[in-house]
Amino acid sequence: MLFSCFECARGLKVKDDKIFCTECGANYGRMDNGLIVFDDCLDKHSFFEKQAIQRLDRFYSRYDREQFMADLEKVNLWQMDEGNKRVGIAKKFWWEPYIGKIENKSILELGCGVNYIVPYFLECDNKVVAFDICRESVEYSKKILTAVGAKMENITYAVADAREARFPAEFDIVNISNVLHHIDDKAAVFERVHQALKPDGKLIIVEPNYYYPPRWIIETDVFDPLNFVKKYFVDNDLIEKGEKAIIFGRMIRQLKEAGFKIDVREKDDNYLGYFTVYWVKEMTAMAKAIFLADQRIFTKILPRVIAPFQYIVASK
Repeated sequence: MLFSCFECARGLKVKDDKIFCTECGANYGRMDNGLIVFDDCLDKHSFFEKQAIQRLDRFYSRYDREQFMADLEKVNLWQMDEGNKRVGIAKKFWWEPYIGKIENKSILELGCGVNYIVPYFLECDNKVVAFDICRESVEYSKKILTAVGAKMENITYAVADAREARFPAEFDIVNISNVLHHIDDKAAVFERVHQALKPDGKLIIVEPNYYYPPRWIIETDVFDPLNFVKKYFVDNDLIEKGEKAIIFGRMIRQLKEAGFKIDVREKDDNYLGYFTVYWVKEMTAMAKAIFLADQRIFTKILPRVIAPFQYIVASK
């Protein structure tokens, strides 16, 4: 089993569908219909249900391999498929200019959510361990893998908490996409991730920026209780109550304290595009015009500090 005891770091075992540590005797959860389910993760799904299921169903209800392969060709935000766009994927394969295509590797997908990343990793002959604290998210991701004909023998799914889950140092890559801003104790996550990587392993991260102006407006507490924009987003389950995106200076310090070296720190260049993505339909002239304005004008004059996302590659 690719999880370790949270206390003594020995490998966990499964017997009679129970997950436990043979060294210290601690019990952690159970196997449920072939899915690893750790304790204390079963009731943390309401936000995902509210903000994602219906929107994803509209796109993925008839999803198949042909559609999946076609969507892999849609790399930039203006042409992005609806399902991935709506869960906050700003740029596909962003890591490839920095570390190349990830193939034939062992990958830990932390907070797998529902998007193109896990099926793409499997398509590239990687072995993947993917987990999320929300069981509904894991089950939905499994459904998509089945629809696209992914290599299910190369993936292990689990319902687990990133702050507590522990792994042996077996992974070439740890990927974290749009997850850390939902986690309060990021330092604990980075400590676990550092332990999970091989000596030459890479951590790749994409996260939203708190200081991106449209996001700051809907997440800041400065204008409460008169921030009606923020209230609209919370009431309609577009953000969680109390949600705050990443302050990157602080997070970079935490990564270094956990033993990481920062190899890459780049801004996302969809300044106007990410703000308008919820109202402008993909693959249209308007979407393309906004994309070109970002590429040719805004990304050249606007600083990284207010970019919508940052992309980070770190090594041990």
